[in-house]
Amino acid sequence: MKRFLFILIVLGGFTVSLRAETMMFLKSSVEVNGKDVLLGDLVVDSKLIPKDWAARRVMAAPPAGEATYYSLTAVAQGLARYEDMTRVTLSGEPVLTIARRDRVMEKDEFYKPLCDYLSKNEPWKNNDFDVNILNIPRNTRIPAGETTFEIKQFDRKTSKGYSVAYVSVMVDGMEEVEVPVGIEIQFLSEVWVVARNLERGHILTESDLRSEMHAIDSNGNYLSSQEQVTGYEVSRALTAGDLLRSNAVSKPLCVKRGDWVAINALSKNLHVTLRGKAMANGRLGDRIMCVNERSQRQVLVELTGSGNGVLVRL
Repeated sequence: MKRFLFILIVLGGFTVSLRAETMMFLKSSVEVNGKDVLLGDLVVDSKLIPKDWAARRVMAAPPAGEATYYSLTAVAQGLARYEDMTRVTLSGEPVLTIARRDRVMEKDEFYKPLCDYLSKNEPWKNNDFDVNILNIPRNTRIPAGETTFEIKQFDRKTSKGYSVAYVSVMVDGMEEVEVPVGIEIQFLSEVWVVARNLERGHILTESDLRSEMHAIDSNGNYLSSQEQVTGYEVSRALTAGDLLRSNAVSKPLCVKRGDWVAINALSKNLHVTLRGKAMANGRLGDRIMCVNERSQRQVLVELTGSGNGVLVRL
């Protein structure tokens, strides 16, 4: 059986009928946040209606950033579905202007969803990396509301990490727009970072350096924190925060030409220490020729520390 509508309308302040029990005064212009227009958005004072009425849906909100015009009759039709609202009076202008708030998206909003996606897919899965958001289309606008993201497609463009991610942006669970996001992905490496200002000639100690994760160029010659560099000599002045490069340090000088060297001759069951004179300057790990003090024969020695080495060959 068809249900008759008893929602009464007052136009320009004149009541069409006195049969209604509840009077609702509506705004002439409304701006809403969500995908629906709620009764609480429309009434001048939501405190004058029952509490549960304010959250009732009247109609779908217009597209974001656009204003749409509705008559009081359209509002009445939207309320007619509610059994307890068939005897109300709507008071207001004949036509209401309803708009949905929107906003411009920022690049940084895509950072976390992209990192979450990459961390679950090869080749980034189980690796340390960083994402640099390069660009999104200008003036990308979406409705106000709860925003979620879904990566629909991912295209790797270059071997250096430039890619385009096609991201579906949803507001309050409804897909609004697909955004192409230009990004650069860089793998992170654990490298040595200078902890304080260091002068040329300083010998590195553990307190001079700290280990940090950084996106680095493979051609930058940065020193991995896995490499032992304590005891190395700083070859140029360094500033706190600098990433340590191989060309900024040198192995410490162990002997100068003419210095005496303690030469350790090692075999399975024998350890003999000889003394020899260095025939050249040498740094840690260098191999230099030395003259045996007793035999006056030249021997090849690998330097292991200040004034020390091991016999390589006679």
